[in-house]
Amino acid sequence: MEKIVETIKAIEAPITFIDLFSGCGGFSLGLKSAGMVCKMAVEIDQDACETYRVNLGDHIVCKDIREIDTNSVPRCDILVGGFPCQPFSLSGLQKGFDGKGGDLFHQCVRFINEVRPKIFILENVTGFARLQKGAYLKEAVKILSSLGYVTEWQILNAADFGVPQTRQRLFIVGNSLGLKNAFPIPSGRQVTVFEAIEDIRLNMDKFTNNDPMRHSERIKRRFAAVAPGETALDAMKRDSTLGTAKITKQCYRRLFADRPAPTIVANFVTTTIHYCEDRNLTAREAARLQSFPDSFLFTGLKTRMSWQKGLSQFEQIGNAVPPKLAYELGMAAKQVLSFSMPKAEIVFTEGELFDQSDSADNVQPKVNTQKGVRGRKSRFADVYKVIESAPTGEPIILPQNLPDAFFIFLNGAMRRRQISFKLERLPGGESVLTKTLL
Repeated sequence: MEKIVETIKAIEAPITFIDLFSGCGGFSLGLKSAGMVCKMAVEIDQDACETYRVNLGDHIVCKDIREIDTNSVPRCDILVGGFPCQPFSLSGLQKGFDGKGGDLFHQCVRFINEVRPKIFILENVTGFARLQKGAYLKEAVKILSSLGYVTEWQILNAADFGVPQTRQRLFIVGNSLGLKNAFPIPSGRQVTVFEAIEDIRLNMDKFTNNDPMRHSERIKRRFAAVAPGETALDAMKRDSTLGTAKITKQCYRRLFADRPAPTIVANFVTTTIHYCEDRNLTAREAARLQSFPDSFLFTGLKTRMSWQKGLSQFEQIGNAVPPKLAYELGMAAKQVLSFSMPKAEIVFTEGELFDQSDSADNVQPKVNTQKGVRGRKSRFADVYKVIESAPTGEPIILPQNLPDAFFIFLNGAMRRRQISFKLERLPGGESVLTKTLL
């Protein structure tokens, strides 16, 4: 009789992270949802810090990252950071590392080199990958790799991960474990604007951060003439009675109800029109399109004028990493960490612990006549029990020497238990099973 798994003890130590340029906390919220613990967040804007503090805790440091001594920074498993994108944005001056704030990438490098997380995840606009024909991205990967990290990058679209918004962003991921990095796999059907925010329109007073803009009748009339996908400029060119205004072709575009929203940017108050009402989006509607839960409260001014300090609620929302996408990135990082952390403790035992009812050779299994009890007990019952009790989304590392019979009968065993799962067979002989939502 071959050895059989008796118990699998789960690893109890939580995965920790620090969040640089955290803003209001989109990245932190997503990683927290993935079961991780934030040891420290860093953000320079006081209003964004207050939003973070109200929703996520007092571990945020409101300070210029350049002034932080890394000796005071707690050690962590993962470091994340959405370093400011303006120097690399195709809509900006495109001065790269030489532009205002361009040195902040090197602040990420400083933290990674001195804090030494096992994994880092850096986020920026896709322009970072295209600027100077990819020279900045190539240099960034070279620098990060020189620190001893396996460094790779991908451009991910938030709409592919359940976020009702077409938001493409560059993610540079590295690990010091000598392993291939993991990136999340698109989940399938995209969520439309209508699905995401229609209930808000019907119950405006029941939501926080949901005060609509007060438009003049002239602006309302202009907005009313804008068809889905069009901008106010398109409407004014078509109808001269709508007046003139100094606006660009990107401004005041009406959303399609049956598609994900375009990218929710920091100034979305000037770039979007509600899909069926003649007004801009509210902060709560934009937060929904960014995948923030309704319980997440935004502090500070709703909008601000150029001379006013601090990030407004609208800017905080538009600058954030969508929490749902951050969750998926966190779950991918956990897969990589699972191969470097102490494996789940596998206890083997010799001998026949269970009867052989899983075996295809057993054509006359024992029958249990007790009502409500399965007629036969699997020799893999203890393994199935561990899978049943495991949290959804938590990877379970299976031992290398499970017999083929386990995998033959796994689908049927999980189907009887109404468990949906994903199984990955790894080159090294191990397998990872993850419970998924039905």
